[in-house]
Amino acid sequence: MNKIIVIGAITLFLAGCGASASIDMDTTMAINQTQTTEAPLKLIVDGETVLPSLPPFFSGDKVYVPAKVLMEYYSSEQQWDNATKTLTISDGSSKYVLKPGNEYMQSDGYQNELGGPAILRNGIIYIPADSLNSLSGATAQLNASQNEVSITSGDVSTTVRTPSEPLAIATENDQVKLYTALKNGGTYEGFVVEVNGNKHTFNWEAPRLLGYTPEIHYADIDQDGQEEVVVILWLGTGTGMSMQELHVIKPDQWKEMNVPSADKAVSAFVTSKISNEKGDALIQIQVKGSTPSMVTMRYPDRGGDGNLGEKTGIGAVTYYMVEEGKLKAETNVYIGFLESIGTLTFSYKSGNDGMEPESIRFEPHEEYASYVVGKQL
Repeated sequence: MNKIIVIGAITLFLAGCGASASIDMDTTMAINQTQTTEAPLKLIVDGETVLPSLPPFFSGDKVYVPAKVLMEYYSSEQQWDNATKTLTISDGSSKYVLKPGNEYMQSDGYQNELGGPAILRNGIIYIPADSLNSLSGATAQLNASQNEVSITSGDVSTTVRTPSEPLAIATENDQVKLYTALKNGGTYEGFVVEVNGNKHTFNWEAPRLLGYTPEIHYADIDQDGQEEVVVILWLGTGTGMSMQELHVIKPDQWKEMNVPSADKAVSAFVTSKISNEKGDALIQIQVKGSTPSMVTMRYPDRGGDGNLGEKTGIGAVTYYMVEEGKLKAETNVYIGFLESIGTLTFSYKSGNDGMEPESIRFEPHEEYASYVVGKQL
């Protein structure tokens, strides 16, 4: 493993707090340094100019940035040891040691390659800009004029600023955007919705899961002649579980509509029963409403399994989507310990108090289709 970020556990580098200690100016070393009379490079993080007194520079064909830039998008503590000439970066539980001349950062028994030696210049340690990606998930880019180094903190950083780049842009209208108010460790703390240049902050919170980014849509889902903003956040994934959270906003008032979650929306329309019939588990699922139906399944040799319970569960796996101007949902039906046997799908429609489901349909998973012994439509 050669990255500081432990992705699988959603562990994030530099999640501590504190301020950088200054490096003794008398310890300046000339390691692969180049001097230039040209105007210094600008350093930009998430669209904002930072650390103007610590500009990046070229060493050969590599661009170097101050290690202190990590503190611009991570809450962290950095401490210089003048006796050992080392910089220690702490996150409260782990320590990462950076030493001038080394082409790696030492951490907890392994080395994180930098792609070039760390340089001590004017009392400040610099590292290759390219190393930011492997160290923290950030990306660094030199502009065409070669006078600015732009750093984007990335999805897995714990930025201490509000990024200029949105988390999501609506496919229906690129002027509808979703930002995070703050990335704090493994959590999004607050969100900013933008519609045609107007912004509003909402106090929603959601975990930050790599590969499961929030979504935003813009569609007239209640058919009132005006588009609504639909925000879909991920709450978590795991064995037998996958959960999303839904928010629908009227942007003219910045008012959130009452839209029940998928499992709650269908609970009033779906009943079920599990019974033991000659050693087999007989599962009956009845859907009421405008399109009533009933599905009966016979699960061989499971009738005596007390873990199945007396009725099915709903909602361990839930997904939302906007398709052809309609808000749709899928939520699973399961037995026992989150054993999913099928999916309830439906569209939302305008109701007396917000949105409600219509045309609910149950479909067994393909591997359970052979257990269906009866359908009533």
